[in-house]
Amino acid sequence: MSAQEVAQSVGKPQAGQRLTFIDIMRGLACVWMIETHVINACLSWQYRGGWFFNLLNTTNGYVSVSFIFCAGAGFWLAATRKAEEYKTFQPSLWHYVRRLGFILLIAYWLHIPEISLRKYLLAAPERQKILWICDVLHAIAIASFIALALLLLVPTLKQLRWVFVGFALLFVFGAPFVWQLEPDVFLPRALGSYLSRPPAAAFPLFPWCGYFFIGAALTAFFLESKDRRAFAKRTAWVGFITPFVVMTFFWTGWNQMFNYGWTENWYLCSPGNVIFRVSGSALLFSLLFLWQDRLAEWSVFRRKPAQWLQLMGQESLFVYVFHLMLVYGSPANLGMSYFVGGVLRPFAALVLTIAVIVAVYVLMEQWHLAKKNSPDVPKRIIWTFGILFALIFMLVTPQFADMAEAWASHYLADVIK
Repeated sequence: MSAQEVAQSVGKPQAGQRLTFIDIMRGLACVWMIETHVINACLSWQYRGGWFFNLLNTTNGYVSVSFIFCAGAGFWLAATRKAEEYKTFQPSLWHYVRRLGFILLIAYWLHIPEISLRKYLLAAPERQKILWICDVLHAIAIASFIALALLLLVPTLKQLRWVFVGFALLFVFGAPFVWQLEPDVFLPRALGSYLSRPPAAAFPLFPWCGYFFIGAALTAFFLESKDRRAFAKRTAWVGFITPFVVMTFFWTGWNQMFNYGWTENWYLCSPGNVIFRVSGSALLFSLLFLWQDRLAEWSVFRRKPAQWLQLMGQESLFVYVFHLMLVYGSPANLGMSYFVGGVLRPFAALVLTIAVIVAVYVLMEQWHLAKKNSPDVPKRIIWTFGILFALIFMLVTPQFADMAEAWASHYLADVIK
């Protein structure tokens, strides 16, 4: 579902205003995410310092926030269009539930540490735990399930937006208390990883689900506003000023008002840090809405970057999965980080980043066209790949898995040389 389609069904006085900027924001987050992962995986450690890298690293911290924020915005757009269908348990509800289940399945698949089930069962406990690490897709899927349950329970959308505000506050300000409980100590790993602090979880539900509900709530108030441009301008100013206010509190020691419970690292779960980071997403959300007409007219080589980003936003799940397979690898392949991890100079890392973005975009565009022209073809590809991987995973012996990995690493290393 594209944001433009939703704009036609909102049913508000300003419904004619396009909402493609939300797809563009998601697309920017995708490009930003690729850059972040390539740099983190491949840039030599000797260049990871200085003002420029520190500035880049700080901005990269907004990527996952914006990605989850956009997921919340997308949920509200869908809720606006399909609330009654969901509440009456029509087929669209079960289609959405299946999609969330598929996202959760993909999230776990990306974390399978071995190509062989028997090798996984024989692996050291620390390696087995990799499977259960809560990542971005886990957080988005679980937050979406929670949001869907709330949508079914709360009578009206106007009430729901305030419920979402409450859940945003719960996940953000409750994070230090939940972390202090150390849930991974007394809960099974499969459950505890959703609530525990890193490294048990990369993106634990507390506070990361908070970004989802903030994105959904902000989108709700934006759509309900009588003057969306005025609302966007106010939000942009708040998003611009807030980081300076929060960091002033941090540098002067007043940040203690945001620290309680778990306080070892302000950058991990402090509500002050959450406010600092989500303000960037709110600022980008507002600016893209205010500038969307200009972006639509901007052309490069007779192509419009806004259309590229919009398409990436609509196919963000494909972009997320495929770029991770390229950069970090997956249970089915070795990624570039295996061969060039931490060895590239800045210019080489920049060239590689551009190459990955182009490769991801080209394949994503073909995937999008296949879905549009022959919807059954992508489904068959997914089912075929899933069944083939399941058979390999269950049948391959640990010895054969080791031999295959050694051969692949040696062969690909020769190709790269």
